[in-house]
Amino acid sequence: MNPHPSRTTPIIVPRNFLSLLFAAVLTVLSIHRTDAADRPNVVFILSDDQAWKDYGFMGHQHIQTPNLDALAREGLLYERGYVTAPLCRPSLASLVTGLYPHQTGIRGNDPVMPAGAKRPNSLPLFAKLRQRMTEPLHHQPSFIRALKDNGYATLQTGKWWEGDPKDHGFTHAMTHGDELRGGRHGDEGLNIGRKTMQPIYDFVDAAVEKDQPFFVWYGVFLPHAPHNAPERFYNKYKDVAPNEPTAWYWANVDWFDETCGQLVDYLKSKGLYEKTVFVYTCDNGWVPDPKRRNKYVRSKQEPVEAGIRTPIFLTHAGTIRPHRDATTLASNVDIPSTILKICNIAPDKAMQGLDLRDTAALQDRNRVFVESYQHDSDLDQLSDINNGLKARVLIQGWDKLIARPDGVELFDLKSDPDDRVNLAGTHPQKANALIAQLNKWLSETSVPGPSK
Repeated sequence: MNPHPSRTTPIIVPRNFLSLLFAAVLTVLSIHRTDAADRPNVVFILSDDQAWKDYGFMGHQHIQTPNLDALAREGLLYERGYVTAPLCRPSLASLVTGLYPHQTGIRGNDPVMPAGAKRPNSLPLFAKLRQRMTEPLHHQPSFIRALKDNGYATLQTGKWWEGDPKDHGFTHAMTHGDELRGGRHGDEGLNIGRKTMQPIYDFVDAAVEKDQPFFVWYGVFLPHAPHNAPERFYNKYKDVAPNEPTAWYWANVDWFDETCGQLVDYLKSKGLYEKTVFVYTCDNGWVPDPKRRNKYVRSKQEPVEAGIRTPIFLTHAGTIRPHRDATTLASNVDIPSTILKICNIAPDKAMQGLDLRDTAALQDRNRVFVESYQHDSDLDQLSDINNGLKARVLIQGWDKLIARPDGVELFDLKSDPDDRVNLAGTHPQKANALIAQLNKWLSETSVPGPSK
């Protein structure tokens, strides 16, 4: 007790107080820097227009993909992965948001233009409608924005549809996204892989210099048409492919794989391979037209397996146990939540996906959904989630339902992996049960369309 209550008890400050305080501050800062340094880097590899079988690790007899084979072999591979849409822009929008096309409002690649309005004379109107089409994504979840908000340096390269990438969470970007300067689906960003890898190398070096974890969006414009790989790739396939267009497509797949190897080799040369998570998927499928180069048949834009199925894998040396899963269903909608959880960031509650590392949770879900809309979207009709709809797909176990506006189709993917034999007429009860499941999912996930 203070014997002199009218007096203030003096605070005795140790002579080394300032030194102790300074040391404490340094410790806190050091812990913060260590946490940032301990967070894994992430490289997201996004193939463009590639069939699910067209990899060495998926058993293709001729196509050589040694670099992707090595990554897949060291990672958690789901052979039965699926896109959310068999068209690039809505597929990519789902990969950013963790939402389905009927939720994002991004259902097609371009807006429907007024009658008689065509580019380039109507370019200003086209640009205005494109900006309107992108606007909803500013108000929806984004795993890229979440990474940036949590201290990541984030780089966009390759395919990108939604205007300026820096408006969507990227700290660095190759694409400018200005429609009036030729921006549509990637502009300058489309040079990555096809012409150079240097922007990625420079970005990685700058992040390392700052001791900052990084994320790379490698949305390379390969094996997408034009199928014009260097002759050295085409020469590997011209005598074994069934036709010339297929040989050129296979050459582009090989070219794509080589660029992935260059990226991996650079990270290894910098001692970053073990510190980096690699996530791989494709945006939609592709089957080359045997008669016309750069064209496709029964794949892209269609709800068939050749258009919607893709392998998905996660690789993190020494952290994610290598495993190959040939039965469990996985979806591209799972990728945003998975990346955030790997980086110890809580996903937005609106995101629809599961953590791909949790195989048991995926097995318990046992279903995936896909939506296919027309190439161009009527922006005045977005509140109607059936406007422009071509089909919705439910895959549950090995059963596949395709629900089109004019009827349904049912397939047994275990015996018919290329979905050719429609069983809806002979198994009506099963078809009706799957339709009920599809409608239940739609009612649970539907949201009002964005305002005009």
